[in-house]
Amino acid sequence: MLVLERAPQLRVAGAALTIQINAMQMLSALGLDGAVREAGEVIVSGRIDTHRGRSMATLALGEAAARLGQSSVAIHRAALSKILASALPERAIRFDAELVGFEDDGEGVQVRLASGEALRGSALIGADGIHSRVRAALLGEEAPRYAGYTCWRGISALPRPRGAGVVGQLWGPGIRFGFAPIGPEATYWFATQNAARGGEDGGDVRAELRERFEGFASPVAELLEATPVESILRNDIIDRPPASKWVRGRAALLGDAAHAMTPNMGQGACQAIEDAVALAEQLSAAASVEAGLLGYESARVERARRFVNRSWRTGAVVQSSNPLVCGMRNLRAGLSSDASLMAGMMWAWEVDAPQLRAS
Repeated sequence: MLVLERAPQLRVAGAALTIQINAMQMLSALGLDGAVREAGEVIVSGRIDTHRGRSMATLALGEAAARLGQSSVAIHRAALSKILASALPERAIRFDAELVGFEDDGEGVQVRLASGEALRGSALIGADGIHSRVRAALLGEEAPRYAGYTCWRGISALPRPRGAGVVGQLWGPGIRFGFAPIGPEATYWFATQNAARGGEDGGDVRAELRERFEGFASPVAELLEATPVESILRNDIIDRPPASKWVRGRAALLGDAAHAMTPNMGQGACQAIEDAVALAEQLSAAASVEAGLLGYESARVERARRFVNRSWRTGAVVQSSNPLVCGMRNLRAGLSSDASLMAGMMWAWEVDAPQLRAS
């Protein structure tokens, strides 16, 4: 196996991820769940407030953790990348390797790099993100769809604003703020607001965010104030409509290349991890590479489609600026019991994790 990475090295910048229970079960099959828990912060509870600070819903996660044998973990993206890379054989990752094309001749796949070099393997797995070149080659060019809101992300030096393992969101009309501790010294946050596509920030993005989120309850202002301005990231939220085909011959898609989704369920990275484990399981059991790839596609397409669609619909509700929709949204959140909220997530968290450590 050879991983072709376009970047010159593992990225140390970036924001954070929530590795939910389903993905932690998959990482357990690889023997990596302990390292992820150690490097991140186990999530024990969550709370949703109005933007003025009135509590609408709380969710204690101890019951789910006890039932499923894992907890969700918030972790810096760079820390997770390091853990995954360290589990690979030496020299399994090749940096500065940008794919520009490939040919599948039925016996194998030859890839062409921007450097001019050609490499050959038994299969090509395109895990090259939402703007995937492999996807474009397999499925044709298709513009991603804009969700109607933009997102800022950052890592704040304010530790655990509501306590260890406590995550939160504050919902306003067409505007949201969320946060999650990623260890004893830092907290990840995100901020979304309805906006035209392609907007840009001025010179002091932190000052602009303070203005945009003026009137939001604690800990929004405190988290922003403790965030280095140069580390704040902004991107418009986009996804792709679900595809029914991820495989052609000896080439397949994985992660955002296959099923880019909005972040409203916190499942983007989790579904990529599920993909990777399912791919390994199917290839190890199949009589041929082609059969293994088709088995992977069959195992994953419908589940991933459900997350893409649910995330899109969730975003339409939580980002609504319509007063009636916002009122109904908040009322429903306030009437939801801990048990009903938990039941609504169990379909996402309950998975069958294969035993892959030996392979």
